[in-house]
Amino acid sequence: MSSAGDERALAHALVSSLARRDGTLLLPVLVPAGAQAPSIHPLTVLLLAQLRQVTLERDAYRDWIPKAPAPLSDEQLRSRAAETASFLARRDSP
Repeated sequence: MSSAGDERALAHALVSSLARRDGTLLLPVLVPAGAQAPSIHPLTVLLLAQLRQVTLERDAYRDWIPKAPAPLSDEQLRSRAAETASFLARRDSP
């Protein structure tokens, strides 16, 4: 096998393993008939895989960040204030 054939086999194996590992979207690139198709460098595939991983991590982080809590009602604020005042009074008493 030539080195170009080895690179293609490696790139094909890498893309196949990535496609099985997670739902990676693969887009075919159309090349006109009779045109010399450029070989895909394996680093290009790795960079695309890294881009996908970073995108997934970004989305997971955004989902993990807690959303802004709902504002408390007046009744809830009063009860918390009363609990805090009671706690402080008990803590500060001899």
